[in-house]
Amino acid sequence: MPTPAKAQVIDEMTEKLKQARSAVLLQTQGLTVAEITELRRRLTAAGVELHVVKNTLLRIASEKAEYQDFSSILQGQTTIALSMEDEIAAAKVISDYMRTVRTGKPIVVKGGILEHAPIPASEVEALSKVPPRDQLRAEVVGAIQGPMQQTYGVISAPLRDLINVLEARIRQLGGEAA
Repeated sequence: MPTPAKAQVIDEMTEKLKQARSAVLLQTQGLTVAEITELRRRLTAAGVELHVVKNTLLRIASEKAEYQDFSSILQGQTTIALSMEDEIAAAKVISDYMRTVRTGKPIVVKGGILEHAPIPASEVEALSKVPPRDQLRAEVVGAIQGPMQQTYGVISAPLRDLINVLEARIRQLGGEAA
């Protein structure tokens, strides 16, 4: 039976896991306080929460939140970045941080969680390369709008050509254009 303090941590993590759209599991062991503070600041700006949690408590909380088993990732020190709003925010910020900030001991991405299921570190890296949601929406609209404009042009071309021929004939006969 867990102590009241541990039970409270389990309950808090269970609620956070239920609300989270995605998560990235990291090993941040060896980072200085300044480095972890900078990472936390960047994550908070993107709407992502960073927590250092004991593996056992995180495993119990994930079971209560009805996640698939990801205990294979829970080895060694674990830090979890929970994204509440955007599925790719945590992966993007962490990837950007790892690329731009030089630390004494680098961050290791252990894996991630997407749709209540574990994903390997390679898929977390792939997630970080996905364009932002607004850009994806613009690409979809462009993909739909382009063919629609071409279809409109093909359908309206005979009518437009007929009007041009009639106007040319009117000018040829000496009348004014309509």
